[in-house]
Amino acid sequence: MATLHIRARDSVRTLKRALKASSDADQKTRIRAIISIKEGATKTATAQQLVVSRTSVVSWVASYNSGGTGALTTNKGGRPKGNPKWDASIFTELVKEIDKGGYWSIPIMQDWIAKHHKVNIPEQTVWYRMDQLNYSYKSARPHPAQGNKEKQERFKKRASYHIWSH
Repeated sequence: MATLHIRARDSVRTLKRALKASSDADQKTRIRAIISIKEGATKTATAQQLVVSRTSVVSWVASYNSGGTGALTTNKGGRPKGNPKWDASIFTELVKEIDKGGYWSIPIMQDWIAKHHKVNIPEQTVWYRMDQLNYSYKSARPHPAQGNKEKQERFKKRASYHIWSH
């Protein structure tokens, strides 16, 4: 099999220094693949040696060719700017509004925040902040008056039978 061509970017010695300096385990594996291929191994042999797919090795070589060892770092994902820090005064004002009474769902709270503070805070964040402020979530329940009386009586009879049959 033909060797996979790597752009003449770094020497094997330089790559070994980069390998030693890296604290990213995935990047180290990728640098090892580049070193292996630079030393003459095929992509199949390199993949077998590192217990990865040939496709991964080809992808790593392409990344290395376009961006060097820096392009081999692990993408940790997440938001580029991290989690935003929301001003606590937003929730302090919201609590004052909630305490006035009425029905407040998370979407209604989000709408109120957007209208009064011009920011869109995710549903989970609003829920979490309200929980921290000791406001509990109450889900909607069917009203008992809307229940089927006949089914309720059958249930009561069945329940009492089970309780006393032991």
